[in-house]
This record gives sequence, C-alpha cells and structure tokens, in this order.
Amino acid sequence: MGLLYAVFVCFLLILPIMGKLFLQSGTRMIRVLAGTFFLLALFFPSCLQAGCSRDSVRLVTGGVKAEVNASGYFLPGVSREVVDIHPGSGASAGGFIFFDFHRHFGLQMEWLFHLRTSEMNRDIHSGDVSHGHFLYAGMEVPFYFVVHWDMPDCSRLYLCAGPTVDFGYFAKVRENGQWIDLYEKNDETELSAMQDVSMGLGIVFGYEFDFGLQINISAKTTGYNVLDEHRTEVGAYPYSVSAGLAYRFGVVKGGRGRHGR
Repeated sequence: MGLLYAVFVCFLLILPIMGKLFLQSGTRMIRVLAGTFFLLALFFPSCLQAGCSRDSVRLVTGGVKAEVNASGYFLPGVSREVVDIHPGSGASAGGFIFFDFHRHFGLQMEWLFHLRTSEMNRDIHSGDVSHGHFLYAGMEVPFYFVVHWDMPDCSRLYLCAGPTVDFGYFAKVRENGQWIDLYEKNDETELSAMQDVSMGLGIVFGYEFDFGLQINISAKTTGYNVLDEHRTEVGAYPYSVSAGLAYRFGVVKGGRGRHGR
C-alpha cells in the first residue's frame, strides 16, 4: 500500500509537466488541482472511520452516466462589444470503467457523447449586430485520477481530475438563416475554421450511494486554442460545467453490502 501512495505522490509531482506538454497554457490550474489532491489524500481520510471491509471489493467495475451541461468559449483579447458568446444548454451520455486499486485511490476512464450549444452576438458593422446559434456534437474521453473516501454507511465521496480529449463530429453556426460548417476546409488555405480535436482538463466531485447510484458535478476547460484558420490572430477556448447522475454496476457483491460487510 505504501508503494501505491508513493506512485500517486510521484504522479502529482509530475502532473504540471504533463499539463505543459498537453496544453498550451493552464499549468497554474493543474498545479492547484495537484496540490488539492495531495492535501486531501493525506488529511481527509484520517477524519473518517469507514466501516466497510475491502475483502470483497471488485477491482474493476463500470457503469453509465447522463448529464446536462452548459458550455461556451473564452475569447481572450476579444472585446465583448465585438463578439459576445453566451453559454447554452446541452446534454451528455455515455459510460465509464473504474479501477479501484487502493482504499483511497483509483483510475476512471469515460466515453461521453456530447451535444453542446451556445449563442453568439457579433458586431459586423458599426453597431449592426448579427445573432448566431452554435451547435456542437462530439465524443469526449477523460482519463481521471480519483481520490475517494468510504463513509461509515458504505456510501462514498469522490474527487476526480485529469486530462480529457475531445473528438468533434459536428460543429456548425447558424447565422442570418444560414448554417456554416466549421469543420469544412477552405480550398485555398486547406484549413477549417475550427479543429475537430482538442485537449483539456476536467474535475469532478460526486457522491455515490451504497447501491451504486452517483450524483456528480463537473467542470472542464482547456488551454488549447480550437481555432484552425485564424489561430495566430485570435484564440477560442471551450469550457463546460455539468451535473448529472450515474450508476456503477458491481458495487454490491454477495448481498452483503458494498464491501462484503
């Protein structure tokens, strides 16, 4: 068990370097999350007196989840008087696999299919504002490092953080009655308005009941500019917040409670 703690602490130490390699910015946020993980892992478990035995824990479990989301884009360096993007509502659904390799640590990989929307107001000429509707569909694959704590009643609190990769299938803007495909390449430059792959960072906090039902909230952002054709002139950085339910199969084993109690 001590070895697993050491491995996890080593990961926390190299997490900022990993973030710098995967993202163009945002390492400060990664350091803050890593520090939070480290402190919670050291001090919070000692405050709990979990009454659940781990004699019959299933090391690999999986489940399904569904969420509602609100999403938009950060446009640093662009005045809101020129372009103003308001977050819109959407939904996500998919599945996950959880590796419960330690009393307080685990790994979780997810596959989530997203539908995201946002509203855009654009000043096209001396106060003449154009209104647009952005629609995006894609799949996200997060890889989370998990800190979790079993409560005395065999329920569980958990905190997840880690890198995410987004694969866009569909991205269009409806403006002045016309749909514009943001993934369509310009014949001259051979570049599209937006890239269909992006990387970011996600954090999830949740509560799991002893029978496997989960309630969670999450936030995801990126330091990766998703623009393609004009990325040297302006940046667009997607973000989203979500809340939802999930169910993890295989929690109850042998009819004796979560961990064979």
